[in-house]
Amino acid sequence: MRILVIHNPVAGRGRRRRLRKLLKTLAAHGHDTRTRLTTHRGDAREVARTSKDTDVIIAAGGDGTVNEIVNGLAARRPDQPLPAVGFLPLGTANVLAWELGLPCDPDGLVRMIEGGQVLQVMPGKANDDRFALMASVGVDARAVAAVGKKTKRVLGWAAYVLAALRAIRQAPPRLRVSIDGQEVEARTVIVTRARCYGGPFVLATDAGLYSDGLHVVMLQSYGLMAALRYGIALLLKRLAQLDDVTVTSGRHVEIRGPADEPVQMDGDVTAVLPLDVSIDRRPVPFLVPESAAATGV
Repeated sequence: MRILVIHNPVAGRGRRRRLRKLLKTLAAHGHDTRTRLTTHRGDAREVARTSKDTDVIIAAGGDGTVNEIVNGLAARRPDQPLPAVGFLPLGTANVLAWELGLPCDPDGLVRMIEGGQVLQVMPGKANDDRFALMASVGVDARAVAAVGKKTKRVLGWAAYVLAALRAIRQAPPRLRVSIDGQEVEARTVIVTRARCYGGPFVLATDAGLYSDGLHVVMLQSYGLMAALRYGIALLLKRLAQLDDVTVTSGRHVEIRGPADEPVQMDGDVTAVLPLDVSIDRRPVPFLVPESAAATGV
């Protein structure tokens, strides 16, 4: 097969051996493999948009690298066929790998590529951008906005914890949310296509990339005690049971609030409010294990 590996060299500096092993294994199996290292934000997006004669694009990085590839494919002409997307997880959270049960080892990824099983995933559409997993506004988006690249490389997950502690010291945002025309207010809003959040933790039990809808998680409280309570409930898979948490579903979500309030999509800040979220009806084929393709999980 003709395989393009798009590698974000900033992600997973301690995991480069996985990439080297992947390239060696692909060559040993006779695949025509090209590698492209990204140099700046938006690079993976443009490479995915313009790549030709490609059967499979492998995102070697984190969820943000996948996000850029999805956006690049979405920008192709409607009559252009889309290559299948694979994922070599080298990032901090790698939520997509948890969500789809993807292998983390190169040998497993090569077997999955050669198996050719795909799940047609309809991305979320937020303003003019796409997201594979989720878009959010509030404390987690503020934390993502506050994390420096160098700090994230050195501290990993701890960098997000420190950033979240800084974020909750700020005045809470007042977010006005419309879900299929129904108006509510919240302090943090997560519009998700995925079940998982921050890795293996379950955010919305009925969500999933095999479905074609949006799930909206709204948190009404803000501050240190609220963050601790939400974090513990997330670990215990009881977030939706809290009195100040609402989880619902819809097709069209609008979020209004402070004009400079950051929006994170798939782990990177890519926009500010206001936000208009729906489903992109053009699916992206994701390579998945045979079990996931058969069960839609």
